Amino acid sequence: MTDTWTREAIAALGPVTDVPTLAAILDVHKDTVYSAIRRGEWTATRVLTLGRKIKIPTRDLIALLYAPEAAPQANPSVPSQCHHVESPQVAAPVPHTSCGCTPAEVTVIRPLLGA
Repeated sequence: MTDTWTREAIAALGPVTDVPTLAAILDVHKDTVYSAIRRGEWTATRVLTLGRKIKIPTRDLIALLYAPEAAPQANPSVPSQCHHVESPQVAAPVPHTSCGCTPAEVTVIRPLLGA
């Protein structure tokens, strides 16, 4: 269709496209894509097999090529999850002072190794 594939040009293909067009968009040979699909190694997009025809959803292709970038964190110095090291002997369900999280498990007393 075109030498320069943009997001709009891919979306204009409709809901699905064929393997030769996919190969042209990715700048690879169509036989490379066909053989990867045949071996079950194609994981970049979904593959729709309709009889002998193979169709690729253009939505998957757009998501592959134009994935949104991760939004920067407002405060990257604060961890999003609790990564505190628990005591090897006692884990009590009390809030941690630095993050305020409460461990989900109840108090468990474990024997010390080698004691």
